[in-house]
Amino acid sequence: MAIEIHRVIFEKKQLADIPKDERSLLLLMGHATNELNVLSKFILMMRKDKPPTQVEDFTEGGQVFIIMRTLIGKLHEAWELFKARAQSNKAISEKHLTKLDEEAARALKTLNDYFGKKNAVTEIRNKVAFHYKDKDGLMEENFQRLPETEPWEFYLSKTHGNTFYYACEMVATGSALSLAGKMDEKEQDGLAGDIKAFSELSNAVLEVSKHITTLFSWLISDIVAAHAPEPKVITETLEDGPKLSEFALPYFFDEDEEDWTKQFQQNAENAK
Repeated sequence: MAIEIHRVIFEKKQLADIPKDERSLLLLMGHATNELNVLSKFILMMRKDKPPTQVEDFTEGGQVFIIMRTLIGKLHEAWELFKARAQSNKAISEKHLTKLDEEAARALKTLNDYFGKKNAVTEIRNKVAFHYKDKDGLMEENFQRLPETEPWEFYLSKTHGNTFYYACEMVATGSALSLAGKMDEKEQDGLAGDIKAFSELSNAVLEVSKHITTLFSWLISDIVAAHAPEPKVITETLEDGPKLSEFALPYFFDEDEEDWTKQFQQNAENAK
């Protein structure tokens, strides 16, 4: 399926003419949106069919939650960016936030309601996603919670990139899910409950991501329209764009390429 891409081309002077606070906000929101889009797409690349082996099932599930925790941390930081540089800036707030369109206004209300109370994104970001200190002892708590019948397994390989300490990830995932308050009390003592809770958390996190990118995209557009109303636009068509539903993100890779890090470093050296 062909994809139309509209290249909006600025001269640096056009961006330089935007007031500093608005320009910094624009650049930071664009940067944050890029990261949220990439991480969200990785999550949507989860294998759609049943993995061929249990090992692949467990490692790919663990991989997805690693990406999810990174996205959760970025969502929290994106909201902090918005609060500090848009909502708390009287000039920007009065100039732009007072005229949000219906979709952006709805996104802002939803985000204010979500982050205005205790929420999974902030709790997981502060205690699990970006920190290994585990001051609250969540890893030990969830280790004790999970029964002996669960897969307490490590998957080791001669290639570091194919090694996965599944038992560690199983416990860490439980730590995050317990903070999210998604686990059914009847199922909380086992992995089945964690899988159900993870599905619910995934839906909630992707919804928050959608609202933030909606709000940021509108603000970026409004700032540009106010200061660079007629940028050069070239429309390009990308032929045969692949469907996201056809992607899968495996964990294991061909060990013939175990020196891929050295090859990458060598390519970087050759490019200098």
